[in-house]
Amino acid sequence: MKIKSWIPAVAGMITLLIALMPTHAETLRIAGTQAPPTLGNPYSAVGPPASTVWSPMYDGLTVINSAGKIDPALAESWRNTTPTTWEFKLRPGVMYHNGAPFNAQSVVDVITMLKSPDTQRFLIASELRGVTAVKAIDALTVQFTTAEADAVLPKRLNIIMMVEPKAWKEMGADAYAMKPIGTGAYKLTDWGRGNARIKYELDPTSWRAPKPGGPSPLIDKVELIIITETTSRVQAIMSDQVDIALAPGPEDVQVLTDAGFVVKSQPLGVVMSIAFRTERPDAAPLKDKRVRQALNYAVNRQSMAQDMLGGIAVAASQGATAETFGYNPALKPYPYDPAKAKSLLEEAGYPDGFALRIEVLTNLGNSDTALYQKMAEDLGKVGVKVELRSTTFASWVRKYNVNEWGDIDAFSLTWNSAPFQDVIRPIEYFSCLKAAAFFCDPSIVPLIKQSNQTMDEPARLKLLQEIMVKTQNIAPALILVDFPNLTAWSPRVKAAPLRVAGLEFEKVVLSKK
Repeated sequence: MKIKSWIPAVAGMITLLIALMPTHAETLRIAGTQAPPTLGNPYSAVGPPASTVWSPMYDGLTVINSAGKIDPALAESWRNTTPTTWEFKLRPGVMYHNGAPFNAQSVVDVITMLKSPDTQRFLIASELRGVTAVKAIDALTVQFTTAEADAVLPKRLNIIMMVEPKAWKEMGADAYAMKPIGTGAYKLTDWGRGNARIKYELDPTSWRAPKPGGPSPLIDKVELIIITETTSRVQAIMSDQVDIALAPGPEDVQVLTDAGFVVKSQPLGVVMSIAFRTERPDAAPLKDKRVRQALNYAVNRQSMAQDMLGGIAVAASQGATAETFGYNPALKPYPYDPAKAKSLLEEAGYPDGFALRIEVLTNLGNSDTALYQKMAEDLGKVGVKVELRSTTFASWVRKYNVNEWGDIDAFSLTWNSAPFQDVIRPIEYFSCLKAAAFFCDPSIVPLIKQSNQTMDEPARLKLLQEIMVKTQNIAPALILVDFPNLTAWSPRVKAAPLRVAGLEFEKVVLSKK
């Protein structure tokens, strides 16, 4: 189909806004999975589904691209000036949606705010625990000082979204969350009834907005419709209620493709797991490494990957995927060995098994509910009586942040390397280094710290791979499968680039209706 140019031919002087206006403007409709419980406050979670909502309107200093590599965003370049200082050169001419300029002082104000006692309740604040100082060198240069050498800082900063600091201070976190202000290509205009029909409009002055010569028709409005049930998202795209459906189930792929829809699969850097809660006052069975290993032997993850997920997933050997920096290719998955599991349980003093209460988030895609049920069935075969409890995202985040799970023994938690494409991120939160840690094995902490301080990339890779060997033995979690991100496109979607934080709305290309 011939694509009509969206740059109108006009005589004389035209403003930037007119230059960016298309002859055909379109509304992009997306079926999403969940809205973040804190709405437009970008400091309460990491990665999808929350970042799907935030990425159109916010930017960090850096960004992880679709290939898992770090790219410039609000910072154009950065360098390690001393072992404990990093210097970032900022992009000139960037404005917030409210017209305020973004500059080095903006960065200083945001980081200072996140380091303050009032914001320590936010999950993202912990990512800055190693930062001891931040200062503006000039209007477009900012310097970070860390307590120890931190090779990962540029990656960490890709998840620190740059809110408009003056507005945040004046409005407060809760009010700001309702009316967020960022630097991204789209600004939020409405959360919709029940915060379930989120609307955005293009900000043509944004540094990320499509430029003349870009896609046509231009997408000037986006609606992100929250549909929590996987089946309902699939029905929505098949009935032309949406153009893109996020996270269809593997069982839906054939149905969609047979009907003329496109299903894209992209490595996600995420490993599905059940986190073991050992930092608790009682003598829980999970405090014994033999028990944790037994549970890993008891589950048939190969059947999950092949039979339940149609081969699109992989039986995980570790808390990292093959494309993640730090992945150890020498490791093999725990084999499915119920006899070995029973032997370890008997050795640990649980010959008849025990009761295990597991809290899970469901309906996030990839047949998660069925996978958890299969896991519980397999564990039951070795005497572990599983009680599965579902929870909401808001409740899960609150419990995770403070490690207050009540009588829950374990909970669903992905090894999510996607925000950094570096395995150090999940390694840190499955360790004593997490604020309000749920699992702690002090023996691995020195290696983690050493890897963070190692600037030589090959040397750091070896350290991370060694950590993965030790982590597999320690077994802080029941590792299940790693699965790709699935996205369904209607026939009129010609391109929909996806980076780890979510769709790049400004680069989506639709054919004209």
